[in-house]
Amino acid sequence: MLNAEKFASLASLYGRAYPQDGMELTWKNLLFDHFHDIMPGSGIAVNYLDAKRNLENVDRAADNVTTGSLRELAAHVNTQGDGTPIMIFNSLSWPRTEVTEVEAQLPAPTRQIQVVDAAGKPAESQLLSIDDATHRARFLLLSNTPSMGYRTYFVRSATVAPAKRLMLKASADTLENEFIRLKIDPQTGCMTSLFDKRSGTEALAPAETDTGGPKTSTCGNLLQTFVDKPKQWDAWNIDADFEKEHWDLDKADEVKLVENGPLRAVIEVKNHFQSSTFVRDITLYAGVPRVDVKMTAEWHEKHILLKVAFPLSAHSDKATFEIPFGSVERPTTRNTPAELAQFEVPAQRWADISDSKHGFSLLNDCKYGYDAKGNVLRLSLLRSPEYPDPHADEGHHEFTYSLYPHSGGWKDALTIRQGYELNYKLLSRTVEKHQGALAAEHSFLRAQPNNVIVTAVKKAEDEDAMVLRFYEWAGKEGEVVLHLPPGADSAVETDLMERPIGELSVHDSAVSVHTKPYEIKTIKVKFSGTSQTATTAKHD
Repeated sequence: MLNAEKFASLASLYGRAYPQDGMELTWKNLLFDHFHDIMPGSGIAVNYLDAKRNLENVDRAADNVTTGSLRELAAHVNTQGDGTPIMIFNSLSWPRTEVTEVEAQLPAPTRQIQVVDAAGKPAESQLLSIDDATHRARFLLLSNTPSMGYRTYFVRSATVAPAKRLMLKASADTLENEFIRLKIDPQTGCMTSLFDKRSGTEALAPAETDTGGPKTSTCGNLLQTFVDKPKQWDAWNIDADFEKEHWDLDKADEVKLVENGPLRAVIEVKNHFQSSTFVRDITLYAGVPRVDVKMTAEWHEKHILLKVAFPLSAHSDKATFEIPFGSVERPTTRNTPAELAQFEVPAQRWADISDSKHGFSLLNDCKYGYDAKGNVLRLSLLRSPEYPDPHADEGHHEFTYSLYPHSGGWKDALTIRQGYELNYKLLSRTVEKHQGALAAEHSFLRAQPNNVIVTAVKKAEDEDAMVLRFYEWAGKEGEVVLHLPPGADSAVETDLMERPIGELSVHDSAVSVHTKPYEIKTIKVKFSGTSQTATTAKHD
């Protein structure tokens, strides 16, 4: 929905009507499912049939708005070039380098492809498949895309595979790119090393030697199951003593290298527990400083909690967790009743443990419970209560969590950006060739310095203007500069209800806003010569 708002707002500057009535209805449908007995999984079974149907409608409506808006923006871009034009769109307020999956229709049969940018410079790509009947190619593309903007590429037939120029290596038990070297034990499936090449530090805790006994191996990315029988409120609570009875899934059913390409390498780890099976695709990309673990689970348990654990070499008495528009610290010790009560922490996209030299961030795309104890950081993956729904969460699950080792603390490492990038993928579109006033690469909006994030770009509720919302996340006071699309006439700061607070000066399509630590700011901008008039249509 946030992507749909952003791209609909930008498209409105080029004449496309902003679908305000439809967006308002879709937001209400989304927020209905934020009710406290729907969102956390503590409702009766029929709740989730309704919620699934409702959220599928939200997803479809948002996708329709995004698709129409990107089509409008693409229509104004010069896409003339040698090959089928592909546009990669970035909805975030900073430039980013990411590997994205693309599909393109080629005009003739081919066995290989080449991808170039608008200047004709070869881009890094990896062919995944070509449909011989339709000449449709599916491939990976490493794109450096401007902030809240796009970049145009061209895909064409080739006689040979492109030369491998990037640093991505893989074997049966090792993955390595220019940032990370990862080792996996083929017997246990555990990560035994996660080495950050930039800082020259090992992210995982060293192996331990039991007194008088053998040396035990490091086991990162360890699945753990716990007997989960809270004293009351089965679906609501996890009790503080949940660790009393647990099992470590430290024997893998299978570990194998399943993909080894120039842009992506994957080691697959399979485990099981009782009636449930787990498949984890440990994925490393060229040019990306994190490890994505794409997990598929067939979950058939009762009163079991599943977590994934990472024993870390960084030590701190505090761990940091992302919350809406900020972060919060919680103790890693259990010395007082208050600390004991803070064992499970709700968080949004990431949690982090860092010391003065280096750290480790654990990111997620849909799992929001963490715990940090000592030097071990864990993410809660699945539960299986029986009341009020006796079959809660049974069945098929797909989700991703990611590992981001870094130097310094999470602020210096820009962990917050990694969390957003995992959750807001680059968007790819095949477009037609045509002339256009916009260049093949363009940024519509960017924010400086790097300690602010633009979370929303939308039409104003009650007038013909664009609203931008950003927040400061690092605890620094200073001037924030927003570089706006051309035609920005005037700007005012408003409160969260979009009521004016004070005038702002616009110079060279940029506005400067004094911002205090952790402050949320809302800016309303009017543009000349454009229309952002709302439409009453219910469908885009």
